[in-house]
Amino acid sequence: MASHATSGAARERGEAGSAAAAVAAPILLLEGVAKSYRTGQVTVPALRGVSLDVGLGEFVALTGPSGSGKSTLLHICGLIDAPDAGRYELLGRDTGRLSPRELAVVRREKLGFIFQGFNLVPVLTALENVEVPLLLAGAPRAERAARARAAIEAVGLRGLERRRPDELSGGQRQRVAIARALVGQPKLVLADEPTANLDGATAAQVIDLMRELGRTRDVTFIVATHDGRMAAHCDRVVALKDGTLA
Repeated sequence: MASHATSGAARERGEAGSAAAAVAAPILLLEGVAKSYRTGQVTVPALRGVSLDVGLGEFVALTGPSGSGKSTLLHICGLIDAPDAGRYELLGRDTGRLSPRELAVVRREKLGFIFQGFNLVPVLTALENVEVPLLLAGAPRAERAARARAAIEAVGLRGLERRRPDELSGGQRQRVAIARALVGQPKLVLADEPTANLDGATAAQVIDLMRELGRTRDVTFIVATHDGRMAAHCDRVVALKDGTLA
């Protein structure tokens, strides 16, 4: 039988917003999701019948050793990869029934991504990096600038808009990456080891910032991490081992 984890940690926290998330329909639902990769003549299973639901506004950590399936699950949740079997519903829509064009629209309009290596464009300023998702979405120039400035201010980087990535600290670069993930007003943000390259104090600041933005904007965060500091601040920890929920 597939492993199954349901939302509900928010109720344990006793916070009003999270309690609402706990009783609401899940923002995402995976049922029996399986994924394998082929290496030469060998088929390697990455996920083995994973079932999971996550509520609106939850802050969820995906943990587990390397090779446990965290990145694969994150890629499927982000519509970067598709499962070989099982079902994935996002915002009430069966993603397996969406066309490539429809999937691209959902990724652009409903999802945000934060990467371990920041993935900022070196020749662009902080403001221009944050504008990139809006540029790809075809937003007018004035709107792009206004929304990017607001996002920069929301992550505490006012006054640093014109600095390029090499003129920023690691923590500041991660804040730019968070602003870029949120500028499109997504419902779900997926983060891959967002504190791995940060020192302890800076990591704590980034975690607190993500939590605060999630609460104030009703954004769901799913974070793949080896960092115990991150997991300790999440509403729920989903542990993976050998492609299944532990």
